Amino acid sequence: MPTLMTRTVGPAVETIDTSTLESLEAINHRLKDGGNTLHMSEVKGPVMNRLKRSEFLVELNGEVQLSQFDAVSDINPDLTRRTQEAQRPQ
Repeated sequence: MPTLMTRTVGPAVETIDTSTLESLEAINHRLKDGGNTLHMSEVKGPVMNRLKRSEFLVELNGEVQLSQFDAVSDINPDLTRRTQEAQRPQ
């Protein structure tokens, strides 16, 4: 089973320039070549718009999720279930 890696491009990132986009593309390819997956979550509108205008989302070997919770739930549902169970009052 491939190793999974999550990376959040999140609430603090409001814009993305060409250099950053090229870096993300390179990171995605390196991770993919190494058997890892890049997932993104909490991507702000302007950043997502820029990603959509590029080929990045087509090449992304992971998923883009609305929240970090959704990303972890998709990647490791068992971890999510155990965490929720541990947080329930006894």
